[in-house]
Amino acid sequence: MLQEVIAELYEYGIWANERLLAQAATVPDPQLRHRFTEGALPILGSFVHLVSADRRWFSRWREAPLPVGLTVLDLPTVDAVRQAWQQFTPARRTYIASLDEAALREPIRWQDGGETRELLRWQGLVQCANHGAQHRSEIAAMLTDCGHSPGDLDFGLWCRQARP
Repeated sequence: MLQEVIAELYEYGIWANERLLAQAATVPDPQLRHRFTEGALPILGSFVHLVSADRRWFSRWREAPLPVGLTVLDLPTVDAVRQAWQQFTPARRTYIASLDEAALREPIRWQDGGETRELLRWQGLVQCANHGAQHRSEIAAMLTDCGHSPGDLDFGLWCRQARP
């Protein structure tokens, strides 16, 4: 059951990301790069951060070498962000589907500076999904400030309406 819940969280995240990307595609480039709130990245930078974090966590779950972090120079447009997620999502979906309860409860370890960090694999998966939810809410608020609200992004809405 744990694997099913985690898989659903990621499918919901794909749906919510696409709702945000669709609105962001209508925002003029200067607004995509404008810093609305101290401590938060601009809209485009937030999307790039999410793609980069998703890739890093995917590597951590598999205890593989971490990929180089992405910047807006790597993904300079909303379409480039969308394409990066579309290229990455099938491998992540397949990986999550392959996990059984035993694999989800195994620890994962990675280096962070001079320290070794450790979480249970399911905790790392939920951490990444939760991280995405935080930044999606920030992006939604910035889009709304630009007059391009993505509308309701609730998980419950996805469960009732958008889920295949």
